[in-house]
Parts: sequence; C-alpha cells; structure tokens
Amino acid sequence: MIRLLLTRRWLAWILVAVVWGIGCFFLGRWQWHRWESKHGAQQQVSQNYNAPPRSLTSIVPTRTSQLPANRQWAQVRLTGHYLPAARILVRNRPDNGNFGYEVLVPFVQDGGAGTVLVDRGWVDNGANASTPAYVPPAPSGTSTVLGWLRPTEDSLGRAPVKGSVASINPGDVTAQTRVATYTRVFVRMRSERTATGAVPARPAPLDKPDPGSYAGINLSYALQWWLGMVAGLAFVLFRARQEHRDAELESGATPAKPPRVKKVRIWDEEDA
Repeated sequence: MIRLLLTRRWLAWILVAVVWGIGCFFLGRWQWHRWESKHGAQQQVSQNYNAPPRSLTSIVPTRTSQLPANRQWAQVRLTGHYLPAARILVRNRPDNGNFGYEVLVPFVQDGGAGTVLVDRGWVDNGANASTPAYVPPAPSGTSTVLGWLRPTEDSLGRAPVKGSVASINPGDVTAQTRVATYTRVFVRMRSERTATGAVPARPAPLDKPDPGSYAGINLSYALQWWLGMVAGLAFVLFRARQEHRDAELESGATPAKPPRVKKVRIWDEEDA
C-alpha cells in the first residue's frame, strides 16, 4: 500500500487532495468569519435596539470619540435644542424602493455636552429630484430626543450642493452650516417631545435595521467546507486501497472469498 502511494500517479492525486484541502480550509474560514460578523451584528441589534437609553457622553465621551463596536444601535436620550437654521438634507436616500432625503439638524445638548447631528427621518422628492417635498420643521425651544447612535459615513467627495450633502459626514455638513458637531457619531431619531410634552410633526421614521440573513447558514457552510477538507484526502486513500486490494487479488497474494452459499430452510426442503 505504501509503495503504491509513493508512485508518481498516486503522489499526484495526493497533491491534488492536499491542494483541495487547503482550499477548503480557507473557504471554511471565510464562511466562519462571515458567521461571526453576522452573528455579532444581530446580537448588537437585539441587545441594544430596545435597551434603556443612556446619555450620549456615557458612550461617546468626546466630540471625536469613536462609537465602540459593541454599542452599535445603542439608545441615547438627548435634552437640549435644535438649530433649525442649520438644517441640511442628505440626498439620494432610499426608503422602500423610493429615493428622497434624510433630514439632518444639529442638536445642542444642555450642560455643555456638545452638538450632535440628529437624523429626524425621511422625506420624499418634490416636483423633481433636486428639491424635496414638504419638510416638517424641527421644534423650537427645549426638546427631548430619543434615538440610536450610529457611526458617521465617509465623505463621497461630491461637489457641494447648497442645502444638501451626499452622505452623513459631519465634515461635509460643517462646511456648509459652520456648526461643529460630533465627528464620529450621529443620532437616528426614534421620537421627540417638546418641553410641554407635545409630539411635533416629523419626517417619516426610518426603517428598523435589517439584521441580515440567518447567520447559521454560514456556520453550516464553514463546517461543510472543513468536512470536505478531510473527505478529499480520505477519498484518495480509499481509492488507493481499493486498487491495492484488486492488484493483490489478481496476483493471488490474497485469496478471493469463496462464494456465499445460500442457506436453505428445512421447511423449504420439505415444501420441495
């Protein structure tokens, strides 16, 4: 058996099985990492989305602090006032297959905690794609906003358009509004109330985050690839063993098994 495996033909097949196994190993790792990523994102949404709200500074201490990975979609409560004159729109934003604008308004927190961008929701295009439909104004005076922390987006480097930006990028917003805000996070609004308890009109709420497809399928794929890594080499060894046994039978080194004699029951003989 060993001598057979050391022949050129079978060494070539073993090499093919090894290459196949290496490929299966890395494909399995890729699916494993996809499972980890999806599972982690789904856990964050389920744990943070409806968790009790916290203050912004308890999660993001400074204007330049990054949102911790395990605090994605954390709920926060803000108290302060909007800067309605600094409102800006984010263009080309989808909502159920339609494109419109998301409405960003800087929000100044009480107690000197800094100014943060609040995404109040979505409005449809107006008569044409360059102008929005009616945009409900942000309330004046003191308001309490409940929302979710989200990381800001990269600048797309598009040419400036007065009154709108191409992404939720605080640098692009500040360039137009001259209002300095938190640079790494913004708040997607869930609800807001004025000091009197009134609920003002608002743009359409944005959809709940999609946690993605079922993560378990990627775990299943990873296990299948790793099983295939072993199965490839096992198949080559099985075929080599079969060839080795066939060669022994042909040479007479291993006697062939005698044919199996069918046993006859006593009552079969009596019936005959």
